[in-house]
Amino acid sequence: MESREASQRTVDSLTANETAKAAAEKGLIQHLFDESLAGVRDWYTRHQHNKTTTPLLWTLGLQVVVFAVLIVWLPFDSMEVEGRARFIKPLNFTQSFAVYLATVVVLLDYLRATDWWKKVISWGVSICITSAITCITMQAVRGTTSHFNQSTPFDLAVSTVMDIVDPINSIFVFVLFMFALQKKFDLSIPTQLGFTFGLALFLVGGIAGGVMVFQGQNVVGVEPGGPGLPILNWSTVGGDLRVAHFAGIHAIQILPITGWLINQVHWLGKSMPAKRALVTLCGSGYLLIMGFVFVQALNGLPLVRL
Repeated sequence: MESREASQRTVDSLTANETAKAAAEKGLIQHLFDESLAGVRDWYTRHQHNKTTTPLLWTLGLQVVVFAVLIVWLPFDSMEVEGRARFIKPLNFTQSFAVYLATVVVLLDYLRATDWWKKVISWGVSICITSAITCITMQAVRGTTSHFNQSTPFDLAVSTVMDIVDPINSIFVFVLFMFALQKKFDLSIPTQLGFTFGLALFLVGGIAGGVMVFQGQNVVGVEPGGPGLPILNWSTVGGDLRVAHFAGIHAIQILPITGWLINQVHWLGKSMPAKRALVTLCGSGYLLIMGFVFVQALNGLPLVRL
């Protein structure tokens, strides 16, 4: 009898623990949802009072329009460039540029700086991105490559323009990075630290881009245009420097989101040193991953061999 009662108490205890765990998980999800809505409302209020991001918004709209036109055109087009549909590349870039532009808009909305600085960054980034997507899309329409193309004087000029606007864009990212180091953003400490790491790794990712420009191609150990992963087209037979470059340019979104999530978790309480340490750990780990895929590419090894 006592044995059965003990067993029942054990079952009841386990059930209670499971119920408490489910409630805690539901509470965390609800908390994240509520905080997300509050964050969106706060951002929108700030955005309404910030008139310096108009060029960025127009440029973001351009990415959406180009994407929409090309996605409709794609099924009716059979021309290929380097073994894949010619419009895949501009489609990928419009998505990446749109996310990047939206990120800069958010940063400028939370930046405590003069309108002059905000306008310089807004116009500078907009001109760089507009120039890049124009070159990439135009070359796709012409049925040729955009990057590292020296087949004609015109193609060389287009490739040179893109080689110039990329480092210029990095200058504006560096300015944002300097503001982040000075804690000039009205964000929680973990989120701001995430942006600091993200902006730094964005610049580090530019090293992979520089190596690509220096060697005149994005692959190592194989010829351009070989087998690649679907959509991304990263080489599956040789090293591909685009992997590290991709990781770097999207650190500007991934690490701030990581910082924001860390700031929301209940088990860390209000311990800001612990939250800073965890964001730092995530940023350092991200850097190690970037370094690994970069060295892997330089050694001629694909991220995934198929």
